Amino acid sequence: MQLSDRLAELRQERGLTLRELRTRIDAVGGSPPSISYLSELERGQATPSLDTLSRLARAYDLSLQDMLAPVDDQEGQTDAQYPPSLLEFAHERGLSDAWKEALARVEYRGKRPDSVMEWEAIYGILRAFLDRDSAANE
Repeated sequence: MQLSDRLAELRQERGLTLRELRTRIDAVGGSPPSISYLSELERGQATPSLDTLSRLARAYDLSLQDMLAPVDDQEGQTDAQYPPSLLEFAHERGLSDAWKEALARVEYRGKRPDSVMEWEAIYGILRAFLDRDSAANE
């Protein structure tokens, strides 16, 4: 499932309009995105920043990892679906399948990380957001 599909699915499951979602994002802090931008995200016409993803997750009362978790049945899939550099990084760090899935969804301007060092940077940023969110909820 594409991120755009996941975002649309989450909003529709909760029976929210784009305006209501924007209000929820505003309530969790930071500058709320425009309604047109939220629509672009759901149509796959824009790629959200990590900060936007984090605020969306909080608006849905989900962790970032849960929001990015795959919806499709992963049974029977192999590591062939992952970039080799991600597999190398995941092996070095002993990452769970859930982390591999979450990281495999990361793109910036249509490009994915393609080195272990880039995966390390993305993982570090995601961990920082998750750790910050965990600390704020305690």
